[in-house]
Amino acid sequence: MTFLDSFFRRSAIDDAPGVTETAQRPAPKTEAGGSRLYRWSFVIHKWAGLAGLGWLAALGVTGFLMDHDEWRWMQQGKAPAWLTPVDLQDFAARNVVRFHQIDPTSSSNRIAGGPRGLWASSDGGASWTATRFVDGDHPQISGVTPDPALGWGRLWFATDNGVYRSTDKGAAAAPAGLAGAHVTAIAASDRADQLLLVVDKSKVLRFGTDDGQIEEIALSPLDEQTRPPTVDLIHFVHDLHFGRAFFDPLTSLVMNDIGGLGMFLLALTGLLYWGLPKYWKSQGREAGRASKAAKKTTIKWLFNLHSPTVGLASVVMLLYLSVTGVLLGHGRELLMWMRSVQVPQAYLTPAFALKSWDGWIEAIVAYPDAPGVFTIGSRIGMFTTADGGQTFAREEDASGRPVVAAARLRRIGDKVLVANGMAGPSTIRPDDRAQEIVAAPEKSRMLGVPGPGGARPAAPPDAAERRKKLGMGGMEGMFMPTDVTELDDRLLWKSSNKFFVTDEEGHSLESFEVAQPPDEGVPWINWILRLHMGTLLWSEWKWINDVFAIGVVVLSITGLVRWWRKKWL
Repeated sequence: MTFLDSFFRRSAIDDAPGVTETAQRPAPKTEAGGSRLYRWSFVIHKWAGLAGLGWLAALGVTGFLMDHDEWRWMQQGKAPAWLTPVDLQDFAARNVVRFHQIDPTSSSNRIAGGPRGLWASSDGGASWTATRFVDGDHPQISGVTPDPALGWGRLWFATDNGVYRSTDKGAAAAPAGLAGAHVTAIAASDRADQLLLVVDKSKVLRFGTDDGQIEEIALSPLDEQTRPPTVDLIHFVHDLHFGRAFFDPLTSLVMNDIGGLGMFLLALTGLLYWGLPKYWKSQGREAGRASKAAKKTTIKWLFNLHSPTVGLASVVMLLYLSVTGVLLGHGRELLMWMRSVQVPQAYLTPAFALKSWDGWIEAIVAYPDAPGVFTIGSRIGMFTTADGGQTFAREEDASGRPVVAAARLRRIGDKVLVANGMAGPSTIRPDDRAQEIVAAPEKSRMLGVPGPGGARPAAPPDAAERRKKLGMGGMEGMFMPTDVTELDDRLLWKSSNKFFVTDEEGHSLESFEVAQPPDEGVPWINWILRLHMGTLLWSEWKWINDVFAIGVVVLSITGLVRWWRKKWL
């Protein structure tokens, strides 16, 4: 410690601006190398900070807001048109809704929704009418499902304000329970009078469709053998950057918030620390009105807030946000590489140990007349239980590898459809996979899940044939759907403003555009994301962001060097 202190020590006088000459004190003499290192760290830190403070402040604020994309005003409030480029307006117009479902008894009746609202159509989607919420609310829609018994005679909606139901095919909706709760997924249960709900991507509830009774299903964590042995780099980096994957969801989010707000506060306090003394000096005699003691106190508090407080609290977050930001900024070029790189469990952050399901449940499906059997979709895999959530089996894809993600599940007929969006390949999985789990005395044997010690049990004789059914006839990576529905024995996969049509085995048939519900303007979340990426200013801004990311690393290192010598003023 003494060596480090002497190595970073300056031989010149204290460099704090705003400190009077009488208050300056000579530093102990040290070797020339130590003095030069400290002086250069000071110069580099100052000029790098001044050069980047504007954009770093913008990155910090927009990053903080994007970590809270569930806020309703971000999804439903609109950015000013004069600040929005034409291409972003076109993008918003093509992506008004995430869900689009068709009445199997009459294709004229349709329902579509997403964070921006809910709309119904009675003419096959040619025109749309906003659903009237009888309580006057305008919730975000996170799931749409028909009633297990009544079908489209009663529709159910998961929202950020509980559960709503409609008995007129979406023309109007009334609250049905869990007011104030963020219901993130909804699906039919194994019983005709129940639904399965997911709250905050963490809790699974049974919900009575007739009496509104609620029962929580206790879920056991995944054991070591069932957890995915690896996670692909793209999912790991994405979850780290968006505050979902260090520890538990709240801790991870707070860490990212500290990083984002810290970047903004460091830019602000750094500017004031550098600029106020120059402003006072430029005022000449006018500045004499303010006492020297007040100036010194101001500078002291700015330094103490900037370096030993905000700087130290956020430096770790700033470093990982910068590195992951560079990788995501070049996601298009690096996508295939990041999907191919597998990060072993031993090198993942504690959140990936899945000691709890909190924050991991993206979707859920159950199976008729199969009590206790349901499948959970998550950002790192697809897991099925046959005993009400006490134990789970990990599902595999057509090539025998663990399913990498299951962002959205929907059960249609005797098939479970995985509409993965940008999370990974979309797939079709027959119900008999779940039935095998129910029938098998050893659930893991039916799916070929590694047993104790990592040994893989012998697969059943028809395993290869069953795996052929888990796929999409070669269309797995051809589009990025956010929902899937059925029309005349064909599957319609919604992606942006198009339907990609496949047969029930996933073979491509055609694609066509669909009319989007009317919702003019660009949601703030889209505008903020574009600003954060810099593409609001220039389509190739990612290269500029790389420079600023390197700058954050440099500022972190030089800032630590300065802090080591002068921890407090």
